[in-house]
Amino acid sequence: MYRVSFTPVAAEMFHSLHPDIRKEIKAATKELYNNPWLGKHLEDCLASFYSLRVKRYRIIYKVDNEKRIVVVCAIGHRRDVYDVASELL
Repeated sequence: MYRVSFTPVAAEMFHSLHPDIRKEIKAATKELYNNPWLGKHLEDCLASFYSLRVKRYRIIYKVDNEKRIVVVCAIGHRRDVYDVASELL
């Protein structure tokens, strides 16, 4: 079992979402406890990250197998979350 944590920026992004979307994002992150490889492995400048789809939103995260932790780095609408994540990371 893995632990899931949010970076401060990801936590801000999470809290800025509509409550209905937050509920779905929260449910999706709970699935990462048991299977952190649910998301799609990203490429290029985000090659060490994964993206988990939740409707039109994406959770961008990284898996640390040694520490058994999933770090959520960005959450947002699919149209701009990858650009935002690239700038942050």
